[in-house]
Amino acid sequence: MGGRDSMATIPNPPAESPSPVSQVGRSAGVFFNPAETFTDIARRPSWLLPLTLLVLVSIGLGIALAQRVNWEEYLSARMDASPAAAQLSPEQRQQRIEAGAKYARLWCYALAPIGMPVTLLFFATLYLGAFNLLANARLNFEQSAGIVAHAMMPLLVSNILAIIVLVVKDPSTIDPEHPLASSVYAFLPSDAPEWLQSIGSSIEIFFLWMLVLVSIGFAAANPRKVTRARAFCIVFGLWGGWVLGKVIWALT
Repeated sequence: MGGRDSMATIPNPPAESPSPVSQVGRSAGVFFNPAETFTDIARRPSWLLPLTLLVLVSIGLGIALAQRVNWEEYLSARMDASPAAAQLSPEQRQQRIEAGAKYARLWCYALAPIGMPVTLLFFATLYLGAFNLLANARLNFEQSAGIVAHAMMPLLVSNILAIIVLVVKDPSTIDPEHPLASSVYAFLPSDAPEWLQSIGSSIEIFFLWMLVLVSIGFAAANPRKVTRARAFCIVFGLWGGWVLGKVIWALT
């Protein structure tokens, strides 16, 4: 009896907490094991490494766009398609093309280092508000920023591929607005209506991949409050509203 009592009073060993995933492991884990990776991110939020990688590659893309795109030829073609440009004299037309090409190159250089941080800030704030309001997720901004920063990693792949395309492609055939044929827009005829082009540009494989990861990430952050189905409804519901707004704008 005494032996049984002593054995019965031996406490169970405490459950070991999972080992934290390294920053590099997290950046890779979102591609191969997103649910467990985002669970770890929500537990110990971080965003610096993925954001740094995104910024560095974005700078490379901005340099490639500035140097490889024939902006004068591109803007000339855009002006040829504009009825308002027909009223310009040849001198005025050339001045606008030269000025536009100059500012386009400067914009490529300037946008690269600030574009990704602004994108991260926007989406982290948007999804934090949406999930806390619609799903009572009870997350903080650091958790939201960590989830979104790692969910944006498909954009890193997209930008790397775009840089490769810009380097190897004939500059006269580059569309700087869509350097990578990764959306439905790339397969639409040039005379497609503007509203259809708007939908086509929104159906972009790497952006949709990011939205899938965002959904998985917020569901993993608080599975008791946010089911995966609910997370997908919130994320893709917001995306659908954005696409609808673009279509209405194109039709007005």
